[in-house]
Amino acid sequence: MKTLHLAFLWHMHQPWYRDEKQGVFLMPWVFLHAIKDYAELPWIQSHYPGIHATYNLVPSLMTQLEHYAKDYKSDLFLALLAKDAASLTHEEKAELLEKGFFANPRTMIAPLWRYAELHKKRLRFEKAADAVVRFENGELNDLAVLFLLSWCGNQLRRENDTVKALIAKGANFTHKEKLDLLDALVKFCKTVLPLYKVMQEKGSISVFTTPFYHPILPLLLDVNAGRASDPHIAPPNRWSDFSEDAERHVTKAIEWYTGAFGHSPEGFWPAEGAVSNAALALLVKHGASYACTDEDVLFKSLPSPHYRIDLYKRFKVKTERGEIGMLFRDKAISDFIGFHYSTQPAQAAADDFIGRLRAIYDAVDFDAVVPVFLDGENAWEFYENNAFEFFNALYERISSCAWIKTVTIPEAHKIDIVPKVELASLQTGSWIYGTLGTWMGHSEKNRAWELLADAHNEMRAAYDRLDEETREKVIKEAMIAEGSDWFWWFGDDHFTELAAEFDEIFRGHIRNIYLLLGQKPHPAVNERIKRVEIAADHTPQSAPISPSVDGKRTDYFEWIGAGKVDLCRSFSTMDTSATLIKNMLYGTDGEYFYFQLAGNIEPIKAGGYELQVDMRGKHTLSRRVRLSTRPITDEGLRITVHSVLEVAIKAPLKSRSEHIEIEFLLYCNETPIQHIPLYNTLTLKLPDFDALWYI
Repeated sequence: MKTLHLAFLWHMHQPWYRDEKQGVFLMPWVFLHAIKDYAELPWIQSHYPGIHATYNLVPSLMTQLEHYAKDYKSDLFLALLAKDAASLTHEEKAELLEKGFFANPRTMIAPLWRYAELHKKRLRFEKAADAVVRFENGELNDLAVLFLLSWCGNQLRRENDTVKALIAKGANFTHKEKLDLLDALVKFCKTVLPLYKVMQEKGSISVFTTPFYHPILPLLLDVNAGRASDPHIAPPNRWSDFSEDAERHVTKAIEWYTGAFGHSPEGFWPAEGAVSNAALALLVKHGASYACTDEDVLFKSLPSPHYRIDLYKRFKVKTERGEIGMLFRDKAISDFIGFHYSTQPAQAAADDFIGRLRAIYDAVDFDAVVPVFLDGENAWEFYENNAFEFFNALYERISSCAWIKTVTIPEAHKIDIVPKVELASLQTGSWIYGTLGTWMGHSEKNRAWELLADAHNEMRAAYDRLDEETREKVIKEAMIAEGSDWFWWFGDDHFTELAAEFDEIFRGHIRNIYLLLGQKPHPAVNERIKRVEIAADHTPQSAPISPSVDGKRTDYFEWIGAGKVDLCRSFSTMDTSATLIKNMLYGTDGEYFYFQLAGNIEPIKAGGYELQVDMRGKHTLSRRVRLSTRPITDEGLRITVHSVLEVAIKAPLKSRSEHIEIEFLLYCNETPIQHIPLYNTLTLKLPDFDALWYI
């Protein structure tokens, strides 16, 4: 009987948020994901002795976690949370009201009734500064505690007495209880790495790592790697020799890993799955036996013709330094966990996953390895209860299937019965479209590289005259700036509302290079790189429209010329399946403004949903209506739900100098679940119809 060998790899990573010059953390994401995610997956797995998996720990993440395991006060936002609400300034209260709701509304805010109340109140105000006077100190104190509780994973909620007591209390927390919670969470951070060590020693997991600060290794080794992955990628105008840094990222990762686990790592997950022959050779040079990347890289590398079932074999790739074992990520089945199963009942999602494995099993005539690799931290906030029920259902189903065996990646490579394929070389690419275009080519990405290259060239020129301490500091700043995350957010391919902060942090590290060299930073370092704003998700109206508000796509031409807002872009690369409304069309004929909200409409038709409509400006409207398949007509407001949700609002504008601001809030059973648009309002004016093209 053949066997399907299922190889999970869970990648744990955050960029470097610590400002080395000030000794403070500028963002709290390492801490928040530590209490919610980094121990969660291995902890759940530990209850299923037959389940094996590989975890990838990025050294820059774990090094930051070591800081939090000692103290939280060097984190600027956590230090703010720790303050007595009565002592906060107006600006600090505004910051708390801005950042204190950085949690998924459906899965993290709504389950905590008091948090949901505060969130509902906060949504009444466009700007956090305007909301400050409406929030009492007790509410702000509750907000700080509930924010932290919302980020606590199931292990904390089930096993930590402090967390359990505060969740049971629900509201009216004291300042001391808040400090006790922070102390308990710091203690929990100390348990994360030991859990991995114990489970690896038992043999149920294997722990891989990544070059230290998560750089795109192929680009550091050769600027032409971008074009090797895609000939249309334009390189930066200026460059530096980053090859020594590339080697430092690898050797420092091995040094960290050896200190943490007592032996060197067997394998690497290259940052973003970015590989090239030179990058693999560097890993082999330093003792790596295994590495992984995405199926797109494999299919670019295999001779034609080839078949999809080739993905489920073992691979050896030859490099100038020797061979390295490779597995290639099954994109489709990995993405079902990352992006789709969060909207399904846990058992149904687990059954679907097993069904997809069975289809692979039936399609192959050999013992196969199915590589399922994905982010181990970000997807779970879109699942109910941080995916606890999903993983339990999944592991129970896997355990009951005699034809499935879970394996670590090293175990997979040692299964001789699985066919082995030798590749003379590998095409350059990553797990994003099989290219390196996410990190180079766009003018913003290239400008970031140019700023880094200029500072790096100054560092290399001054290297010999620097004392050892300064040399180490300046190298560290350069290596941090070489991390992949900064380049990810530049350009127009991904969106985050924190783009300006990431931009500033990146340039801060470049600024520190100059300061450590005793030089004045180049003026360009003080100019923001990020130019593409949220408007990139917004296509303006190009012709007048007067559609029938019937909730149906009855006539393609009735929405020709409408403006469009891509709501999914606001969620970047993470799960958008948990949101119901995906896209919004809009437009006006001068008398009415029309909106078509499209996405997963079936739950809305089933009942229990309400739509809050808020319009400000020349004309105002604030109304909340219960949605159903029956058309709604109410004083200048028309709403119909069928295959789409369509809205018409009477708002006659007389001139192009007038405008309205519109936003929608979708409720389910009194709980706000989606703000449309996500981060702001939509400002609408009367278009210059005479200047528009007509079809």
